[in-house]
Amino acid sequence: MSPQSPCSFPPSNLPILPSPVSPSPRELRSNTPKTTSPPSAQTIFNAIVRRIPTITTFTELVFDEISPEEGDLITRSLAASALVERKNARVNFNSATGVLWVRIMPTEIHDVHQRWIGYSRSEWRFAGLLNQAEDKLLDVGVGTRFNGFTGAYTLSSKEPDLFIRPDTYVKPLIVIESGWSESWPRLHNDKDLWLSGTTEVNVVILLKWAKLKNNRVSATAEIWRRGGAVYNRAIFPAPIAPAPGTDIIELSRREIFGPLMMPGRIATDRFILELQDLRDYARERLTARMGLIPA
Repeated sequence: MSPQSPCSFPPSNLPILPSPVSPSPRELRSNTPKTTSPPSAQTIFNAIVRRIPTITTFTELVFDEISPEEGDLITRSLAASALVERKNARVNFNSATGVLWVRIMPTEIHDVHQRWIGYSRSEWRFAGLLNQAEDKLLDVGVGTRFNGFTGAYTLSSKEPDLFIRPDTYVKPLIVIESGWSESWPRLHNDKDLWLSGTTEVNVVILLKWAKLKNNRVSATAEIWRRGGAVYNRAIFPAPIAPAPGTDIIELSRREIFGPLMMPGRIATDRFILELQDLRDYARERLTARMGLIPA
């Protein structure tokens, strides 16, 4: 098993905020009119917990100008809430930007990459790129809470749309984040969080979806690597007769397995993610489940 960081999960004895079901003593302390001031951590927590049961469609709750300490307190309190867990809400806080946001009821397109990665993994096995031991070692997950970020991102927490890591390594090595155009600035901030707030993450893939006129949807993939390298790939509209080897995203064995790469394996082996497969899955969900049309 891989080593665990003492910062990878918060100790259970850290304080959390009380449930809003019964008003807290802090809220009952005074009946005098309140002056205009930033909402407290308790107020924000209460607003989120009270709002979640009323939500019946995709929603993102966004709060800004949150201090690192209050953001940490709110996210830990939400992580301990059974209500948040039942709704499968994804809670994120970026201490460098001061933005806390909660995604509730992601759309079909938000999660389409899960099927894409699952199929690609089966192709890697079939092609012999993954042997049985490596396949058992590979951990692919969604929405797990990661913290222990460093530098300007201390006290941040992130629940990625998908991550790949070997075994139970302290951080993901590959991350996918997905969002509609309204959330693109946050996606880029999340990319910075993963690449600048950790030393472990090697690649961040941003899937950027946009609704156009007449129910059409465009999409692009941005691939960011540690060190600043970035390139874009079109999803919709699909490229016409793309040159061989360009309509893909490549990962190396070293990027996927990092320090837990097995002895004797070739670090530079290429693991291919076919963008046409993603298009096929996305087109199916957009048309059959969302009433939308790929551009």
